[in-house]
Parts: sequence; structure tokens; C-alpha cells
Amino acid sequence: MMRKFLSILFNVAVSFIIIVSLLYIISTAQTRNNPDYIPSVLGFTPLTVVSASMSPGIETGDMVIIRKGSKNIKPGDVITYRLEDMLVTHRVKNVTDANATEVFITQGDANSIPDFKIVERGNILGKYVFKIPMGGYIKASLRGLPGIMILIGLILISMMIEVLNYTIARLDKVKNLVDHQMFFNKQSM
Repeated sequence: MMRKFLSILFNVAVSFIIIVSLLYIISTAQTRNNPDYIPSVLGFTPLTVVSASMSPGIETGDMVIIRKGSKNIKPGDVITYRLEDMLVTHRVKNVTDANATEVFITQGDANSIPDFKIVERGNILGKYVFKIPMGGYIKASLRGLPGIMILIGLILISMMIEVLNYTIARLDKVKNLVDHQMFFNKQSM
């Protein structure tokens, strides 16, 4: 039973690392030709958090997944927007009209005052969907050839564990069948 639990736990961890790695590989491929382009996979964009302005809900090193687009944004939503040459992920505090243009007042959860710049709809990259705790650190550690080798190694180890579990289960069946047959052979003597 413990072996099965550990196998499941290991598979979940490997799957998590594979998903984060695939997101990283796809995003790297998309930005290779255009460094200003913000990559997405099926309309979802993985981003690494580099500040604690959204603590405790979103921590430094977490990977946030945002859905691209700026529709249906209301106070309380967490959005990612472009502020000059950086991306900011903060909560919408208020939505107002300024010069016939809808603008958003944002604030980090850990900040005591709203952001100094208002956000126009055109600067919004997308809306927060979920986070992967420490996913940004995992993504950073899997860069380059060593990261790819680690990923391949984890996949191979996962496959070997599955084969080992399958083999042990089959051997247990055979052992039970042999024990059962020996029991009946002793009874017939």
C-alpha cells in the first residue's frame, strides 16, 4: 500500500514538472524570434512572479497562469498588465471612466496604497486563472541542457517505477495462483 502511495506521489510530482517544463519549452520557442512577444499556450500564459506585492496569496517564485484578454474585468479580479517595460500582476480595486476610456485602479494585496499609474484596457495582458506554487523556480532550474536531461531522467524513472509496479502485481498474482494450486494439491493427497 505504501509503495502504491509513493508511486502515485512520484507520478504527480513528475507530471507537475513535465507540465511546467512543457510550458517553458513552448514559451521559449515562441519568444525566440520576437523577444517582446509574450507567449501563450491555448490562450493561457505562464508567468513567473518576481516580487512579493501579492503576498500571501501569490508569492515570489510562483508561476501564475493568466488567460489572455481583457474582457469582463471587474473589481476584485487579479490581472496582469504591461507597465512600461515590465509586467505587473495586481488586483483591480476600481474601474472608472477617464476621458471616455475605461481605466482600472490596481493594487498589490501586500501594498497599503493603490498603484501610482492607472491601467488602460489596452495595457491589460490577461486575467489570473491559477498559480503553480514555486513553479517559477522549477521553470528556472530546468533551463538549458541540464534541465532537459533532468526532465528526461525523471520521465524514465517514472516509467521504470510503473513497469516495476506492474511486474510486482503480476508476480503477486502468480504467487497467489501457485499457493492456491499447492493448497488444492495437498488436499487431494
